[in-house]
Amino acid sequence: MATVFMKWLETSPEDYERGIQILTLGRLGELKQKIARQYVSAGDRVLEIGCGTGTLAVLMAENGASVVGIDASPAMLEEAQTKVAQKEMGERVTIKFLDASQVADEFQPASFDLIVSTLVFSEIPYDEQRYVLEACRRLLAPGGRLLIADEVIPSSHLKRILYSMIRLPLVLVTWLLTRTTTSALRDFGDLLVESGFTCQTPLVYLKGSLVLFEAVSTSESIPVPSELASQAAGRLVHRATMRTLLADLWALFFRIIPPYPKVRPGLYAVGNPGSNAPVLVTGNYDLTVRRLVRKIDGQLDTWVMVVDSAGINVWCAAGGGYLTAEKVIGALKSTRLEEIVEHRALILPQLCANGVDGWKVREATGWGVHWGPVRAADIPSYLHAGKKKDDQMRWVRFPLKDRLEMVTVTLGFYGLLILLPILIFWRHLFWPVAASLFGLSYFYAVVLPWLPGRDGLQKSISLSLIGVFGLLVYTWIWNPMPPQQLFNWSLGLIALSVFTAAELQGMSPLMRGEQANWGWEVLIGVVLLSIYLVAPFALGWR
Repeated sequence: MATVFMKWLETSPEDYERGIQILTLGRLGELKQKIARQYVSAGDRVLEIGCGTGTLAVLMAENGASVVGIDASPAMLEEAQTKVAQKEMGERVTIKFLDASQVADEFQPASFDLIVSTLVFSEIPYDEQRYVLEACRRLLAPGGRLLIADEVIPSSHLKRILYSMIRLPLVLVTWLLTRTTTSALRDFGDLLVESGFTCQTPLVYLKGSLVLFEAVSTSESIPVPSELASQAAGRLVHRATMRTLLADLWALFFRIIPPYPKVRPGLYAVGNPGSNAPVLVTGNYDLTVRRLVRKIDGQLDTWVMVVDSAGINVWCAAGGGYLTAEKVIGALKSTRLEEIVEHRALILPQLCANGVDGWKVREATGWGVHWGPVRAADIPSYLHAGKKKDDQMRWVRFPLKDRLEMVTVTLGFYGLLILLPILIFWRHLFWPVAASLFGLSYFYAVVLPWLPGRDGLQKSISLSLIGVFGLLVYTWIWNPMPPQQLFNWSLGLIALSVFTAAELQGMSPLMRGEQANWGWEVLIGVVLLSIYLVAPFALGWR
């Protein structure tokens, strides 16, 4: 279903409602109208989880309800505040910046007659879904109702095939634009029942892929696990198997291409941790988790809390807003970590400090945040030293081994992007371009620290000069070329050098992301193309 594309729409809140209406063929707007008209009465106290741009909150307030809307996106909340002010609903609508996992701490039990959520649960991990549902059960007043509208996987085999055919391309496009996606709900009705609700589905749209769940709390209490450690999602052990070998090979060559292999968020045991064992925090990218476990399994008895980072490594996820203080707080709540360990200390990777506000975690939960070493291999020494880091543990380095690995990773994607069209349309250029692309990329990896410049664009100047000089030497000694062909090849090498240095910038932990260069890359490409088209006439070659 097209709602996965909403992740891109969220980057432009002012266009979100119009875009999501198009993606859902107007059904989501119709569904919101029915919720406001059929389920909301004057005087109702309503909580909307994931209020987005405030459309539904305003509709419910216009029907006489007192609405609290929460969302974890500041940009969406700003649009919601504008909409509330335009409709003059400030007295009936309160907008709050709050993650769904924090509702139980923010509001008193039995505070609401109705709790509503649209297109939110498909964005959060399973354990957090359950935690939020249980929190909603406590927040509902007697006789209150829970309404959840979201994307689900259709039950019919034929509809599921059609759904997958439509959704898969949108998942790819969404990932390319936002580096994240959503996960359609599966067996969500069962989860509602396990969380203490009875439910029905009064509204179903888009061939069963957009469903409204109406749930009412039962009088029965939710079973509590008899053992505290049963809250853990499982045990992590380092093993070299065919699966891990294939996963490593995929990660080496095609790590950039989705879908990212993920580990289910939750609390895991490494070794035999007890109630005083340390708690390490990491993202849910499969390679990150496996490399962490490889370095600590057999050396430490520890808990590992895997936080939903959209399947992205901790550094990129934190920088891109996918690993945040809210995500850590949500994981703390959903794993019920306070019931398992006696201390209140988390150890987070230093490389996620650019996106995780440690003070916010402390203030919201009472848990202390310690920034661990840069490399997982130093964690045992760090813990044995009483959570103290020396300079070697703090410094971010980018040695040759890592540079060669990241070039290989990047070439897996960009090699296909560049070489596949050439193979189809200009087959005679395939091997020269392939040799130039791979040669420039690996040469760049080797000499990166010594090329002048602070970012990839600046370094591309010297890389271009070296590439053109190498071409001149090659044509002088081995394969003389006519002036026009030499000119064309020089332009091509300059273009490849700029692309290589600017795009491979994103592989380095010492430079900003490659997205900062995209505008310049387009401009340079236009200039080089213009020179390629105009110069032959000016030089009398045509």
